[in-house]
Amino acid sequence: MDSDRPHAAAGNIRLGLSSGALYPTPTDEVPALAARHGFRDLEIMLQTPGEYDPGFARMIDQRCRDAGCRVHSVHLWHDAHRLLTPYARRTREGLALFDRGIEWAALLGAPILVWHGANKQDIATPDGWQRFLDAVAERGAACAAANRMLTLENVSWCALATVREVSAFSAALETMDPDRVIGYTFDPFQAAEAGANPFMLLAAMGNRVANVHLSDLRQATPGARHLLPGEGDLPWSALLRAVHAIYQGPLMIEGVVASDLHRLDQSRAFIEPMLESITNQREDACCDALPPGVREGIRLFNAGQFYACHEVIEHEWHAERRPIRRLYQGILQIGVGFHHALAGNQRGARLLLQDGIEKVSDFLPVCLGIETDLLVSQARSCLDRLIELGPDRVQAWDASSIPRIMPFGTEDTPR
Repeated sequence: MDSDRPHAAAGNIRLGLSSGALYPTPTDEVPALAARHGFRDLEIMLQTPGEYDPGFARMIDQRCRDAGCRVHSVHLWHDAHRLLTPYARRTREGLALFDRGIEWAALLGAPILVWHGANKQDIATPDGWQRFLDAVAERGAACAAANRMLTLENVSWCALATVREVSAFSAALETMDPDRVIGYTFDPFQAAEAGANPFMLLAAMGNRVANVHLSDLRQATPGARHLLPGEGDLPWSALLRAVHAIYQGPLMIEGVVASDLHRLDQSRAFIEPMLESITNQREDACCDALPPGVREGIRLFNAGQFYACHEVIEHEWHAERRPIRRLYQGILQIGVGFHHALAGNQRGARLLLQDGIEKVSDFLPVCLGIETDLLVSQARSCLDRLIELGPDRVQAWDASSIPRIMPFGTEDTPR
């Protein structure tokens, strides 16, 4: 890779805005609107063949300059780039327009080009995967020649939807792209819609993540697509921590608001405190504030909803790379231990309580504002009693002895 290639992940993690979030607002009106709402980093999503015109790019560039915005990424219009269908003219015209997209990014100084890649049905042939790899290699080289980085997005209905597909693609990139001119745009909404674990998918992308989209998914209403962050069920605190571990740059809000810009402000108010917490992490993690996901997990623990506690805290455990993740794991293991005890599984309860107590004991007497010494001593008393009763008398165990996780210096449980 050339030493002067724009670095996709330069700068601090921060919020940006995709012009797609404002659809059907005309693209040329987006810079001024974005700036009025405090967004300086933009992704421009091209919507028509006419928008690929260099004259339109120069107009957008001037409007961004007037608004004080910069374009981080240019998102190609997917329908114009079906490069792997059997129809040769579609491929030729798609490649020609793709070249204009590269020129477009160069004119605006945008380091990143976003492409969905191939539709699944376009590569559903014996040689489809290899044709896809060949097309990506050729397009990646074309972007690199213009000093841009090509990124492939994980899209639920395209070639890189699942963890297995992204893992296979990452392995192929190690051979076909040693200069690392090809990367990823990570979209947790698309991962969830495809039924893929977003944390595992992000891990499969590794340090090739060069762009990030933010939109939400609500499990109860799967037809409501591309919600704003905070309007759905995705575990944002943990997701943002996981992203921050491998990427430093703008996070493009892509949830569609159309003209309801109040929702955009609400989503920003939801996300920005989490980003501030992440960027202000202390060297001693025990002195940090409780991450929102861990706080919610503790609330569920204290309500006796131990399996739900496990599900919530596990997201934070996946996201955290520092040693403090061992405390998260310890708390969730203690909770699942009590879940087994209540179900009459003495052996499962014993093993999980032992493991959880051992992990939490590394963080005595207080960590993250939690009285860890009190949790350990009370959980150990429960464990001793379960061992004493044995598998055949576990029903005699007094569940009222289950501890509540207490914040240091207060009688109240975290809410």
